[in-house]
Amino acid sequence: MVSLFAATTAADAQGLEDAVRYSQNDYFGTARSMALGNAMTALGGDLGSIGINPAGSAVASYGQLTITPGLSISNVRTSAPGASSRSSRTKVTLPNMGLTVNYSTGRERGLKGITFGIIANQTAQYNSYANSNFLNSQTSKAAEAAFAAGGYAESVLGDYNAYENSDVPWDVLTAYQGGLFGSYNAYGNRYVAVTEALSPGGSYHYVPGPLSQTSIVSREGSKNDLIFNFGFNMSDNFYFGLNIGMPSAKYSYTETFYEAAVNPEQFLMTVYNEDNIPEDVYFYSASYGYNLVTDVDGLYAKFGFIVRPLPALRLGAAIQTPGRLTVSEMWQYTAGSSFSDGDFSASSPTGEYSYGLRTPYVLDLGVAVVLGQFGLLSVDYGFSDFGVMRFFDIHPDSFEDPFYDLNETNRLFAGVSHNLRAGLEARLTRHFSARAGLSFLRRSERCWTNSQGNMVYADQFINDFYDYYENHLVELVSRSNVNSDTFSYSFGLGYSSDRSFFADFAVRFTNYPDSWFSPYYDYDNFDAAGNTVNAASPVLTNYRKAVNMALTLGWRF
Repeated sequence: MVSLFAATTAADAQGLEDAVRYSQNDYFGTARSMALGNAMTALGGDLGSIGINPAGSAVASYGQLTITPGLSISNVRTSAPGASSRSSRTKVTLPNMGLTVNYSTGRERGLKGITFGIIANQTAQYNSYANSNFLNSQTSKAAEAAFAAGGYAESVLGDYNAYENSDVPWDVLTAYQGGLFGSYNAYGNRYVAVTEALSPGGSYHYVPGPLSQTSIVSREGSKNDLIFNFGFNMSDNFYFGLNIGMPSAKYSYTETFYEAAVNPEQFLMTVYNEDNIPEDVYFYSASYGYNLVTDVDGLYAKFGFIVRPLPALRLGAAIQTPGRLTVSEMWQYTAGSSFSDGDFSASSPTGEYSYGLRTPYVLDLGVAVVLGQFGLLSVDYGFSDFGVMRFFDIHPDSFEDPFYDLNETNRLFAGVSHNLRAGLEARLTRHFSARAGLSFLRRSERCWTNSQGNMVYADQFINDFYDYYENHLVELVSRSNVNSDTFSYSFGLGYSSDRSFFADFAVRFTNYPDSWFSPYYDYDNFDAAGNTVNAASPVLTNYRKAVNMALTLGWRF
């Protein structure tokens, strides 16, 4: 399983992965649909199925009311240079809540029933937490910030108004104002980090001893679809339906990085006090933080049908139109440092930005065999082409496309997804059923070989975009795919009373693609002798698994 490399986050979070995050569906729904692997396209009859196929509401000849509380447990094992760690976090969720009302026309043939429903189904969960600690004697986050500040005047870096009145990146400004680095030349535009020692002649600087580094990356939130459903039953053999879907998402991303001197006496620096008298100061620790909060709202339509060519056989299909989302982001940077003579801290203003995103269409196909009172078997296939995703300006003030580079990246590098789902239900007794399900999602992201013979991925392409499109220094030549696989398996039990009440329980286990993360960018670095080392920043490998539990309480009427 492969996931593309991720580096430290920029202030503007629009990109291929962000577009996929808000576009991709990972169905949860009721405990019954979850236990069946959400292979519900041809089954229907369950409020969890309605988000997959709108015709599902028409299969049941009665109304339903359901509520489904749940738990989301994230487990991440992180492999860092010379170290390994495990992190876990549990969140309370609400995968489903809904109401359908069925109206019988009284006819024996033709339109026999109409169903109206309002359902909220969860279509993504973002719960993830990774905490890792490791030693590093070659590079540091503070040194990377000092390197990035090279060439900017110190008078600009120290000005709080520079956040709005200069082209200096906000993370660099915050790092300087938080005490992570300072200047060392007469012009005030060359910088050394507090985690570095300066050579006697000032020609180079280096990390003089081991640093204890800690990287914490937290993701929280979920995507939920509020669905207004209309279902129609034709002669108990053909069912069709329409959804008006209103997706909404809340996504929070927090990145925190600490580095502390293992032996502070190795991190000695000389500073001048108010009386211009030199004093020895020891570096203890530094911290860096970035927080992004995203709110998403949108609209789409979905159409579907279920047909029964034979009493035991059901075929279903549904298509979801491209959606229109409004994405609103807020972000902020923080930085701090601690020394033998005191502490420093700083935070940036809160940045805000809103933009639009067109999501891809979604196609679901399904076949189910219902074996009377004995049980059922259902298989689904889902398809989506992420290459049609497009960012757009929600308040355009010119004919220029401010997202041209991002949209070209989506077109060239975003691939398609294939989702295979299967579910099995066995009736144990008159009142109890056992269920099991599988889900396999393969999302392909394209990569290219350029005219120089190098492999090019989406993040590299966007960084060198103008070399491809304006300067024509290099071209994309041939394409291949990088597959990212997510695999889930689930189990569940169901209880149905002789009256209106029913209850279902499900547990789902998910293995996500491995991912790679670097807490800061590479930069030019040296050893104590002044030799060029150019050691890469640490690369962390995350192996993520999740456990989801759900309990549905429902009533038929």
